[in-house]
Amino acid sequence: MSRVRWIVAALIVLPAIILISAAADDLAVRAQASTKVVRIASARGIIFYPLWGMAPFAEKYGIRTEMIPVMTNADQQRALQTGDADVATQGYVNPAIMAEQNVGNVKIISGLYLGGQNLIMRKGVELKGWKDLEGKKIGRAPGTFAQVLFILAAEANNVDVSKINLVNVTAVGTAELQALKNGDLDGLVMFTPTVDRGVVEGYAYYPPCCDISSTAKFGGRNQLLGANSDFLKDRQTAINFVKAYLDSEKYYLDHRDKAIEVAMQYTGVSKDVVDEALKHATLEHRVDVQTAIDVAKEGPKFGFTKADMSGKVASYFDLSYLSEATGKPINQLDSLRK
Repeated sequence: MSRVRWIVAALIVLPAIILISAAADDLAVRAQASTKVVRIASARGIIFYPLWGMAPFAEKYGIRTEMIPVMTNADQQRALQTGDADVATQGYVNPAIMAEQNVGNVKIISGLYLGGQNLIMRKGVELKGWKDLEGKKIGRAPGTFAQVLFILAAEANNVDVSKINLVNVTAVGTAELQALKNGDLDGLVMFTPTVDRGVVEGYAYYPPCCDISSTAKFGGRNQLLGANSDFLKDRQTAINFVKAYLDSEKYYLDHRDKAIEVAMQYTGVSKDVVDEALKHATLEHRVDVQTAIDVAKEGPKFGFTKADMSGKVASYFDLSYLSEATGKPINQLDSLRK
């Protein structure tokens, strides 16, 4: 009789188990179907850690992030234009470039960070003030925003730039640091982590007198977050994405050790270099539209545009998504000078 009872019980319970399992599978399928995939084009730069580490924060909003490693701002802009990426990191020169190229399907929706680029000098080469740059051999990568800020900062501090021995170098960093170490260069203008590696390895230093991000007009503005217009049509997803990014930003600001850990994972850079880099950059989701306008005026001078596109730059910013995500009015998000 006990065997009969067991068989009867099994016949009753088994269908229930099957139904529960099927229901669970159905819920999983529905959850997966409702998850929004957001493709992010970004370089593996150290200060992009809130983007590379935002997956767990995005999940709370039903978003799955897909990182697309793309080295340059130009390639990231191209990824946005073609729709290969939904969002991408951009520089302050990109709005001017897009204006000249008549790009109509990209908007800047948020800021990312300030700093992360500077001048380092070889130890033994004394730099007491900006004028001491005259006669020095300084490596700079043409076309980079770091060299644009360097020239503008030098001019703002009454340096005769024609008297600086400017040496064209690549933005890769390895050979450039070796040239600095060997004495072939007196100084180097570059991005993190190159500049930080030179300091950590002991043959370079940041001159206290001459931070290229110290000018009132241009400051240390660096990276922005752009988005494809088709992605922005799903307004709620776009707002949720920005909220997830802000959650990630706050978490890593509050947990520096976790920020270092994430940056090390996706860059392969040592802990000491990451730690040094984080001393010279600041996360900032606000933007400075006026800086983008001022930078655009310099386009013909530096060659990133043929004409002054400053009159069209403001139209490439749409901070309404950031405004809804933060609960703050746009006029509190569009300037760092107020």
